Amino acid sequence: MRCLPLSALVCLLAACSSGGGDGDPPTPSSPEASAPIVWSANVAAASVPAVSIGGTAYFSSTRLNLAWSGSASGAASRYDVTWTETSGGPTRAASTTDTSLNLSDLKAGTGYRIEVTLCTAQTCLGTTPASVTVQTPAEVWQLQGTGGTTAGLTRIVSDGNVKIHALRYGADAPAGLAGRLRLYYGPLPQDTKGLAPATTPAAAGANDTGSYIQFVSAAGSGGLLTPASAAALVREVNTGQGVALSAAMGGTVRLFFEATGSDNKTRILFLDAQDGYAGLDFNSGAPSTCSTAADYASGGGCAPSVAIGVEGDPTGANAKLTNARQFKIGYPTLNDWRWDGAAGTFLVFTTDQVAGCSAVQPNHGYAVWSGTAWQVQYHASGCPKLFPSMQAAHPMHLGGARYKLYYGDPSDQTGRVAGSKLPFLGPKKLIYADGAFTGDAARVDFEDWESTAQGRPLVFLWPNGETLNAAAEGYIDDFSYLTPTGDLALQVMYLAITDGSAVPFAAAAVLQNP
Repeated sequence: MRCLPLSALVCLLAACSSGGGDGDPPTPSSPEASAPIVWSANVAAASVPAVSIGGTAYFSSTRLNLAWSGSASGAASRYDVTWTETSGGPTRAASTTDTSLNLSDLKAGTGYRIEVTLCTAQTCLGTTPASVTVQTPAEVWQLQGTGGTTAGLTRIVSDGNVKIHALRYGADAPAGLAGRLRLYYGPLPQDTKGLAPATTPAAAGANDTGSYIQFVSAAGSGGLLTPASAAALVREVNTGQGVALSAAMGGTVRLFFEATGSDNKTRILFLDAQDGYAGLDFNSGAPSTCSTAADYASGGGCAPSVAIGVEGDPTGANAKLTNARQFKIGYPTLNDWRWDGAAGTFLVFTTDQVAGCSAVQPNHGYAVWSGTAWQVQYHASGCPKLFPSMQAAHPMHLGGARYKLYYGDPSDQTGRVAGSKLPFLGPKKLIYADGAFTGDAARVDFEDWESTAQGRPLVFLWPNGETLNAAAEGYIDDFSYLTPTGDLALQVMYLAITDGSAVPFAAAAVLQNP
């Protein structure tokens, strides 16, 4: 299925006739000259079974099966089918000579109006389209492990705590890395507050759950990056994201990370690995770790570059921003496991309240890669473009210039444990973007995204099939979404979870109804 340009869609719905010689354009029939065609379509849309868990059947969130009655007179030459979201947006279309059609690549939890038009060899204008309205199911994510509490969940890495992000190596990665997954995470020991790496022991396989939810620490609890209390930019090391760069970009792993400086302001910084795609050494000096103020100082082996700075910074400053925190970069991971540095790549990041622009907290800001720098996007008013009440957002590539974005909605505190000091993100939601909505169809601008008012809820299940309540879902944090095999048929969420009182740990969930 593909979206048709307006001119082609007009031609399709106007049903140009098939007359004319080879290579001749069809001659349109006059609707006045065509007798009305009597047709009882009985069009119906059926959900596609996906999986049964604990006796409950779940249906695909992205596919529908259409069926309708054929023309009793045998007048049909083909059937033209169009489908549009009930909330608006572009129309997609297809034609078939059958009386059924399978729709795929739909949005989860979304209403669609579907129309079927009978076309004769001469015209489509003699019949009124038959229509049906249907809602696709929500995404269903099942936590991995046993039972119905956090105690039975699989710990994906033995010392995993928070700050989780996963990276997929393609089949053409260096030996020992090909097909495997790399995890950058915060380890459990309280005296180690930096980032550590872990790797799956073998290439990820769709039929081998252990190959994508079991990681082995590659550097121990000491970590790759640890904070230095005297460092100007890196007094604390928070969430990170490892991005494999194309050969043209350096053929290495760029580790973006959130760090709080000595001025108590948080920025997004980055370092490039010195050991290529291995991504285990970010110190250009003799040590393989970054841990001292000297390491992070100008001229040191781990002197970071600023990706997103704050107001007043000498480098990478951004007006009205006092902090730039939890972030993720969206690039076409289904095309290649490496980022080619294409201009238009986007980055979402958490901000605090923005004086005069947003009264809620937190928000997410939006930055676009120019080819040389990250540029935070602003309205003409001078306010940054923001997604209100969004936290810990993570994008997933859907093909082309289309993405979905997962996030927590902290405006809903239902279920929060009284007295708990652990982060509570509220329900998890999902919105979509398509570069074709506005501007350059090859890139995703802020305006290409749905609003947070359109956020679709997710369904989370415990391993035993029971549904998580609001409290359990609200304490899911620091999540990272990945296609371990580079195929949307298998989508995995790596996450930090707690019951509101215990120390959070790293776990995983799998999408059951793609």
